[in-house]
Amino acid sequence: MNKRVRFSRETAYLLAMVVMPFSIALMTKANLGLSMIAAPTYIISEYVSFLTYGQAEYIIQALVLLLMAAVVGKFRLIYLTSFLSAVIYGSILDLFIYLLSPVELTQFWQRVLAFAVGMVMTSLGVALFIKTYLPPCAYDYFVRTVVEEKHTDLRRTKLINDGVYLIISVALTLALFHKFVGITWGTLVITFCNGHIIAFFDKQMDKRFEFFNRFEKLAKYF
Repeated sequence: MNKRVRFSRETAYLLAMVVMPFSIALMTKANLGLSMIAAPTYIISEYVSFLTYGQAEYIIQALVLLLMAAVVGKFRLIYLTSFLSAVIYGSILDLFIYLLSPVELTQFWQRVLAFAVGMVMTSLGVALFIKTYLPPCAYDYFVRTVVEEKHTDLRRTKLINDGVYLIISVALTLALFHKFVGITWGTLVITFCNGHIIAFFDKQMDKRFEFFNRFEKLAKYF
């Protein structure tokens, strides 16, 4: 039996904080539909001209954190550190959107490729967030906390969570624009595939890596 490679949870967090915003920026560039979780903030940022995509994340994720506390029936001050992750995430997202702005995807196959890579990388980012004790962005923190506190199945919880966000995204875009903005057939593909891809990465990482806390004194606060 192959020995698993040791991989720190702190490294998983840092890697996820780069992978996730890059993948969202890539799918935004592809313009074939965003994930159901990314779509609401994109729709709001498109409607409110003075908000960037990343800045809209701060507002939405604060609301998600409040909802998470209500679902699990308790509020811990440590939940607020997830908002710091949201600020970092949003800033990196805006940076990647700026860096990718000169890139032109003139061929349809280029857009499809960018979309596919972005979708897979998003799933990888979520799976990495699940492996760390550090607070991820509120969306992934919500799933992780519900799974841990309510002992629910990861794949089923993620699928239900994504379905709710899809409904919210559709309601928002129709209410604000009276047409679909940020939502296309690609959004449906992500809705049905994301949970399965995340579960795949989660299983594969457990097979190949032994996750450990490099900073035990820090970990005990989470």
